[in-house]
Order: sequence, then C-alpha cells, then structure tokens
Amino acid sequence: MRTGWIVAALLLVIPAGAFAAAGEACTLLTDAQVTAALGVTVSPGTPIGLPTSCQWAGKGKIATLTANNTIAGKTALERFDTGKKSNVPGITVEPVSGVGDDAYYVFYSGTNRAGLGLVVKKGKNAFEVRVYGFDLEQAKPVARTLAQNVAGKL
Repeated sequence: MRTGWIVAALLLVIPAGAFAAAGEACTLLTDAQVTAALGVTVSPGTPIGLPTSCQWAGKGKIATLTANNTIAGKTALERFDTGKKSNVPGITVEPVSGVGDDAYYVFYSGTNRAGLGLVVKKGKNAFEVRVYGFDLEQAKPVARTLAQNVAGKL
C-alpha cells in the first residue's frame, strides 16, 4: 500500500509560479463552493503543511486541494503525464473529459479508503482535488465540480 501513497503524492503538483499568481491553495476555492459541492457546511479552508495544500471538512466529508512544486527534477506536467500512464497494481486511473485541458480520476481499486482524487492539467499547471466520505460514484461529480472551480481560476 505504501506504493499507492507514493504514487498519489507524486501526482500532486503545480508550478510555484501559478500559485504565486493565484495565491495560496485555500484561495482557489471558497468555503461556499466546497460546502455546496460536499453538501455539508465546512470549516474554513486550512493549509495542510504548506500554502500549496488546503483542506475543508464538515460532518464526515472532506475535500483537499493539493499542489506541490517540481519534485526530483520533474515538472508538474511531466508528473501529470506519468501519473496518467501509471499502472501500479491496486490503483485505478480513469480518464475524465470536460475538466481543464486533460484530467483523470485516481483511486484505490475496490475501496474508498483513500478517497477519490481528480488530477487536472490546465495550461502549464496541474493540481489534484481529493474528496473523502463518499461512495466512489458519488465522489466523482463532487471532485469534478471542485476541480472545475479551481481550473476556472488558473
């Protein structure tokens, strides 16, 4: 299972310049947008460790927006492309249309234990929205709505 977490962490990338222009991750979604998408009132977005990650939570539902700088010499777009082609056992990568320039869902096959991620490429940027507390098919439109809101600001 460690491999899955490593792959998920490696998918969470965005160039520093994009966030510097747009502000911290918590400014890319409003609390009202997250409340509407999750269907529960959420606490204000809170950075998770770095200003490039943010989390909202309320009544068993959680949404995160995560973005990291280039890691190990790979740009955000290189990491996006690598993640899209991933074939790690137990991890499902499913293409999505209509979000950013390109996008895919990523989740553990057969379980909701790590939530559902939606990794999006928009121009020279890439980011991941992850939602928890939903069945897989319920999570997809929630993540999609949040990702479309973020993509609209980049």
